[in-house]
Amino acid sequence: MAKKKLMFLGQLGAPGRYDPQVFANQPGGDNEVHWFELMLDGLGLLDVIDYEGRRICRGDPLPDPDEADVFVVGGSWHSVYDGLDWQHDLEKFLATLWADPNPKPVFGICGGHQMIAKMRGVPVDYLDEVHAGTFPVSLTDAGRESPLFDGVVPRFNFGNEQHVAAVPDGATVIATTATMPNCGLDYGRGWMSVQFHPEATDRCMAESWGPKAASVSDNYHPTPDAPRLFVNFLKANGIL
Repeated sequence: MAKKKLMFLGQLGAPGRYDPQVFANQPGGDNEVHWFELMLDGLGLLDVIDYEGRRICRGDPLPDPDEADVFVVGGSWHSVYDGLDWQHDLEKFLATLWADPNPKPVFGICGGHQMIAKMRGVPVDYLDEVHAGTFPVSLTDAGRESPLFDGVVPRFNFGNEQHVAAVPDGATVIATTATMPNCGLDYGRGWMSVQFHPEATDRCMAESWGPKAASVSDNYHPTPDAPRLFVNFLKANGIL
């Protein structure tokens, strides 16, 4: 049986948006496509699925919907309101996927969480203060029933200034925090998204703050079971 394919859509940042040297200690430097591949490898998933990543913020083309069986939209230094051409293209791509009567599964992370929500017509607003650290999330009744969090301690790495300010039509809140009531959403039809970073290590998150890294480093802690969310997501959608 042919392996199914996961495609990671990287939108970490266009050239000039951040100093790539802040990621000098990370494998592959600032290449988030490589980071995600390493995470999948650590989960043993590269033996059972095909993987491709595209850095759409660096000019890689968006795929056709039939080029993969499941898509993951990564985090971003950009606001969803920056109005960059590739952001418009990504939003249109997601809208095209969603319009299919039987859409491919999609998982959104941080900026991907916000982009999906924007595509579904709700605002993304600034928080009163930056959220930088490893924090617990509260699961709603729907979250406790969701297979997404099976075997996972609900404690994740955050690094964001903005959040999804309302619940998109038809979506269900599965995870909350005191300051971000919509930090985990289940859209149904195989689409889920989270404001936090289950794929990122604590060191990567801390170093991402560059000159501020020293002041937030102690806020981050290992979350070794967090990547299991992707195993659970793929199983729930028949990819594994």
